[in-house]
Amino acid sequence: MVDVEHLSEQVLHNCLVAEALYGGTFSVCGLVLRLRDHYKWLHGLPPWAEPEPADLLAWIELREDRWEKIEAEGFAPLQVLSETLDPFDVDRVNEILIPRGLVYGAGYVAGLRPSFFLGELREVRHLDDARILIVGKELARDIFASPAMRQGSSIYARHHPMLSFLWEQIFEMRPSARNALHFALSRYGLELPAVYADPGGHADLLRTISEAQLETWVHHEMGEMRQEIFENGIWQEIVATYADSAVEVYARVLKDLAADMDDRGLLAHILEHRKEAALGFYVAFLRPFTKLLFPEILKAFRVFRESLDWTPVEEARRRARRRIEKQIRQLVELHQKGTGRGREWAKAAIQEQLIAPLGILRKGS
Repeated sequence: MVDVEHLSEQVLHNCLVAEALYGGTFSVCGLVLRLRDHYKWLHGLPPWAEPEPADLLAWIELREDRWEKIEAEGFAPLQVLSETLDPFDVDRVNEILIPRGLVYGAGYVAGLRPSFFLGELREVRHLDDARILIVGKELARDIFASPAMRQGSSIYARHHPMLSFLWEQIFEMRPSARNALHFALSRYGLELPAVYADPGGHADLLRTISEAQLETWVHHEMGEMRQEIFENGIWQEIVATYADSAVEVYARVLKDLAADMDDRGLLAHILEHRKEAALGFYVAFLRPFTKLLFPEILKAFRVFRESLDWTPVEEARRRARRRIEKQIRQLVELHQKGTGRGREWAKAAIQEQLIAPLGILRKGS
């Protein structure tokens, strides 16, 4: 029998080490926001409840003290039943845990930050060649939590991070996202002012929206599984070579868009099932960098919002897909040329030829 409490403590140790080593890669504001969200999860607060500032600050100080004490210890192996396992040996850990109703995740997120979690397994689904692990209550996690992530043919879908992300996007809505967000919420009979005024009164509906969004996000991971344009580990090589730079961000956005535009990806899923709200949320949640690389969707959505005609959306997906695949090939070509000319040459060439024309590159990126 697995000692769940002991295993949770082991996973928490590695979560704290990851935070200690990589929490400083965020801005002060960004780190505090992640810690605030983590505090809410830890104390059982819904995403729309705000903790007392004094309580939050006191907890952050304690967390930072733990980081200082634990940073040098490094990641520890996991003792699971009679086995001692590498904390990144996800397949073997889950081979033991999944039949016992638990699920474990470990890998690297943006910026090559290591991330870990342990949770209760709510459900296992199979779609095409993918195994989808639906995570229920989470028992241990770090501040790098992501709603959906893929490792090989396994996709992890995490409800609490999805709900937190949804509320964050609603509460901190960018002006440019207003129309798309209004449209998406209206599909559920909601108005933004009412949600702002009484989020707790709309909690059940917000959870319903979150679950629907998580299902949609799984199809981003499905699209990513099918991507072959980054061959022979070239993707991992690129993000490792240019970690924490504009080149890494550019590469990640291209990869995400290629997955979304795949014939089994997120946009194809939205189109096939005529998911009006999901399309609105997709446009509302687009990052500025992504909008620059996928401007067609903005024009298509403006037409769709008035006509509910899906044709412009499908046309935008197809046109942009061809261009994104071309940009990926250009990125790979410049990176590979850098093997002979050096990393700095490749980084400068990618920035000058591919990123600078977008008009967003800052000096020193």
